[in-house]
Amino acid sequence: MDKILKVSGRGKIRLRPDTICAEITLQGTDEVYSEALRRAESQLKEIKTAVASAGFAEADLKTSDFRVDTKYENVRTEKGDWTQKFVGYQYTHVLKLRFPADNARLGAFVAALAACSSDPVFSFSYTVANAEEAKEWLLREAVKDCAKKALVLAQAACVELAGIREIDYSWGEKEFSVSPVRPMRLKAAEAAPAAFSLDVTPDDIEVSDTVTVTWEIS
Repeated sequence: MDKILKVSGRGKIRLRPDTICAEITLQGTDEVYSEALRRAESQLKEIKTAVASAGFAEADLKTSDFRVDTKYENVRTEKGDWTQKFVGYQYTHVLKLRFPADNARLGAFVAALAACSSDPVFSFSYTVANAEEAKEWLLREAVKDCAKKALVLAQAACVELAGIREIDYSWGEKEFSVSPVRPMRLKAAEAAPAAFSLDVTPDDIEVSDTVTVTWEIS
């Protein structure tokens, strides 16, 4: 039987967030399908106008999800039985906007949304602009950690490392983000301020990754 040495290595990184990823959710219900779509379009136009008034380009506002579902509610009949009643067509439109981390710009953005009559649900998270570079660095560090551990183990066992037989890695998506604020509903105000003061300092983003390398030994 071949002699092998299997070692798992770990890479860790700590990053200062430099990008805000804002998310806006619009939702409504109407008994008529075409009217639900019309209301969704009207709300989108209002949000685009608000974004532009806060100094952002409309083209930066991206749709991440749009769907229309039938909505029912449980009601009790005169006989006391429960049944489902058709409420209408519910649309959900999720929009995202990324921009460099800046509390002043974030405050202006929130103020513009608060003045909208569409009553959007707003949330935001912090991330890094170049996540791919960080992912590659993590992989390199994990493999280096494997090699370091394998060398120590081989020397302690009085064996020599030969060629690498296998590298095992799970290509799961790593989350390079932190969300310091829960989603909030921004109701339209009669006299919304020109900007909200949001003094938010996000925590650093900490991410780790693991690689397993199998060596042949002699």
